[in-house]
Amino acid sequence: MRIDVSFWGVTRRLAGADALALELPEAATVADAVDRLTAHGELGKELDRCAFAIGSTLVARSHVLDDGDQLAVLPPVSGG
Repeated sequence: MRIDVSFWGVTRRLAGADALALELPEAATVADAVDRLTAHGELGKELDRCAFAIGSTLVARSHVLDDGDQLAVLPPVSGG
């Protein structure tokens, strides 16, 4: 199956792209996608701190992905 991963904030810079397409086996989870993304150097270190969403719904790393899902990588946000 294929999913699209979009990056926000610092993860966009670390990934070197706004989005990437990933080929994953059927019944893959968000954790499987994260494992695949850790090959992207510094991005891998940041993913431990990130949240993930499909559409406007936050999903756990155990969430099973469907073909065509759009997974957003959401880094922590701070402000003041």
